[in-house]
Parts: sequence; C-alpha cells; structure tokens
Amino acid sequence: MLAEIVLIPLAILLMLLALPASLLPAVPGPALVWAIGVIFAVLTGFARVGWPSVAVMTVLMVLGSASGWWMQALGMRSQGSSCLAILGALLGGLVGTFAIPIPILGTLLGLVMGAILFEFLRAGELNIAIRTGGAAAAGYALSTIVEVGISLLIFAVFIASLLISG
Repeated sequence: MLAEIVLIPLAILLMLLALPASLLPAVPGPALVWAIGVIFAVLTGFARVGWPSVAVMTVLMVLGSASGWWMQALGMRSQGSSCLAILGALLGGLVGTFAIPIPILGTLLGLVMGAILFEFLRAGELNIAIRTGGAAAAGYALSTIVEVGISLLIFAVFIASLLISG
C-alpha cells in the first residue's frame, strides 16, 4: 500500500515527462510511456494495472512506435512517390537526425532532402521531386501527431486502469 502511494504519482510524473518525447525523432515516445506503465504493473503485481490493460497498452505501443515508418511510406505512396523516394526519405531522415543535431528540424530537413534527391535522380524532374519532398514532410508531420496521440492513449489506459481498480 505504501509502495503504491509512492509508485502511482511517480509513474504518472514519469509518463507526463515521457509524453513530449513523442515529438523527438530518435526517441520512441510510445515505448517510453508503455515501459513506465508495464514496470508499474510488474512492481505492483498487476493489482492496479492488470493484464488486459497491459495488453491494450502493448498493442498501442507497437502501432505508435512503428508509425513513423509505415505512415510516412503509405502517405508518400498515396501521393505517387516512388519506392526509391521513400527509401531516400528514410535514409535522409536518419542522416539528418545525426548530421543536424537540432531535434525535429534535422530529421525533417534530412527526409525532405533525401526524398527530393532520390526522386530527382529517378524521374529527372524537379517539380515531381519537390512534390515528393512535400509529401515526405506531410507524412512526417502526420506520423508525429499519431505518435503523440498514441502516447496519450497509452497514458489514458493506464489512468483508467488505476481508477477502475482503485
């Protein structure tokens, strides 16, 4: 009981601190929020956060952690981008994250430039390449919004579990 009095506020505080991590490109925000919830569940013997809640949080974490990859690729494909441009965006985003160490900006610039470069090399038309870069940026923005939303959902499942079991 005393452990819960300390663990509940600590877990909530850590989750609230982890939520903004969803905005950072190299940090899996949903996985951080999920890990805090699972660690709490384990430490309390799944008394307040049970297996069903952990299962729901796990499914959400997997979807949220991978959203940066699958949403961007699907968004670019729906705009007519080539597989080569998608590869360029992924590689450019990775390079930009480390080459320009300004959170979010480095990744965004890298993925847009990678998409433009690879699409220009493939198609040879600047207008198509620029449109592809725009689709890459839009996909990145959407996937970031989804990651934040899923992190919030994981947090909501955790809180709901605490309220229901309490």
